[in-house]
Amino acid sequence: MFRGIYTATSGMVATSRKQQMLTNNLANAETPGYKQDQTVLRAFPDILIQRIRGDQGMNVQGKPSFPGNTNLGVLHTGVYAQEGIPSFMQGALKATGRNLDLALVDQSMPPNPQTGLQGHVFFAVQKGEGEIRYTRNGQFAIDPEGYLTTSDGYYVLNENQQRIQLESHSFQVREDGRILVENNNQPGTFMAAGRIYIGYTEQPEQFVKEGNGLLRMNGGGELPLARNMAFLNDPANPGSYPFQIIQGYTESSNVDVTQTMTDMLSMFRLYEANQKILQAYDRSMEKTVNDVGRL
Repeated sequence: MFRGIYTATSGMVATSRKQQMLTNNLANAETPGYKQDQTVLRAFPDILIQRIRGDQGMNVQGKPSFPGNTNLGVLHTGVYAQEGIPSFMQGALKATGRNLDLALVDQSMPPNPQTGLQGHVFFAVQKGEGEIRYTRNGQFAIDPEGYLTTSDGYYVLNENQQRIQLESHSFQVREDGRILVENNNQPGTFMAAGRIYIGYTEQPEQFVKEGNGLLRMNGGGELPLARNMAFLNDPANPGSYPFQIIQGYTESSNVDVTQTMTDMLSMFRLYEANQKILQAYDRSMEKTVNDVGRL
């Protein structure tokens, strides 16, 4: 009976954790560049129950017993929610018309011929002194000193891992990340102002979410520049890459609101079912203590 209580309780804990994850996904459905977390409910290893028989004696059916073990069945010990892993599926693009909004598009990148894995690209930003973090949220701003920052004030980095300072609010960002700023002394002409750091990884599941759309590689380390990856360079078309930055757009979150709400309802029903099982066990124990003990 107590094992049943533990099994039902584990189901309530697992569904509660998954419900929290789904709630967080739904709350960030309108956050640019947000990647939804995914998890599944898994069962703990089953326990095989056996009856050990001696050399002599009778078994429960009244038949002669022979040395050895008899399988009685399998005992299920409960479920648990696996660790949430972000899904880095490309989100839809949303036009904003702001030249400070940038969207990364990498859904057409080919897999690495050596590993067979398809990579993803990310903006690099500075958090604190020399701490590099990564993000897909390209909703940027310009601070009072002219530096390009995220909406939370983190500095966007160039390929030299330096802050990007713009002399004018009139600028262009090419698909390969190059920045062209309008010359204040010669309106209509643009000057090169560096290139945005675009990091590449084939193991985005190693990222750790830190909040505010920031991602940190588990164990530290920096991502290599995407344009330095040999298999992403087309010899027939130098400077052309299978990923791009689109100015005037933001990448929406990849949260499917309808599916998320459906999953939340399913988790609620599953939690409720485990709760009723737990209540049934409680009533059985109460009857056992109060009634059977009187006999």
